[in-house]
Amino acid sequence: MKKINFLFLKLSIILSILLISLNSNAIENKIIAIVESEIITSYELKNKIKTFVFFSNQQLTQEVVNRTKNQAMNSLINYNLKKTEILKRKIPANPQAVQNHLENLSKKYETNLNGVKDIFISNNIDYELYLNEVRTEMSWQKLIFKLYGNKINISEEEIDKELNFFIKNQQKFKEYNLAEIEIFIENNSQDQKKIDEIKNQINKIGFENTAVKFSISASSMEGGKLGWINSKSLSNKIANLLNKMKTGDITKPIYQANTITFIKILDMRKLDTKDINLNEIKDKIILRKKNDLLNLFSNNHLSKIKNNAFIQINE
Repeated sequence: MKKINFLFLKLSIILSILLISLNSNAIENKIIAIVESEIITSYELKNKIKTFVFFSNQQLTQEVVNRTKNQAMNSLINYNLKKTEILKRKIPANPQAVQNHLENLSKKYETNLNGVKDIFISNNIDYELYLNEVRTEMSWQKLIFKLYGNKINISEEEIDKELNFFIKNQQKFKEYNLAEIEIFIENNSQDQKKIDEIKNQINKIGFENTAVKFSISASSMEGGKLGWINSKSLSNKIANLLNKMKTGDITKPIYQANTITFIKILDMRKLDTKDINLNEIKDKIILRKKNDLLNLFSNNHLSKIKNNAFIQINE
């Protein structure tokens, strides 16, 4: 009986939202999807497509819109799932993280916050919708740490062993300036299609623009850029791949539990071990291991929510 009452309440909310939408210019802004008790409108989808196109430096053509539509819809579904989850769990906003992101965005376009807003207006993009997504993403990261932070157990002995092995077997440290693209996979026949699409987009619009458009990682907001990373801050699997590559190269797809990652070397440099602060390198190894685990928990948590969520897409 409680389940029936809950479903009735959800249906009532949805119907109320539908009525409101129908009374407010429904022709131009119709409901195209329902995610739990949240709705996705045609206006939001158009805005998301324009945001993708802008950040990936493409021209807004019908071909680009058609190619971007599914990715934009999936991004909006994930956004609403994350939004519902943080509201349910009453996770407060993370204003400092949002501010840091906006400052980085301002630097990217060599302006200030008002300048960023003007750029959005000139490209006919809703700045407030974008800001809400940033706030939700930062709160989501906060939620994942709250839920899984105590499950991140990293062995001190393992870290010391890894660091000592590297020092013993290498005369010089390498540092890489890296960018990444991370996508979900479903472990079925569609995965290869996704991989082929990513490769195709990289060839067409470049790695950075493809990261903005497709990557699920938080780094996508910065074009996938990770900055300078010491080779010992990377997993052995990735470090071994990069060691055989040169600047400008992109790795083959790197498979994780439910994601695939592409990594590009933007630049690289070598440092003598005598110039290395080993405590700093050790801290970076720990940070890398923590981030790897948090990303895994984040993807798994979102997948679990998605598998049990009420999602209806109107054709």
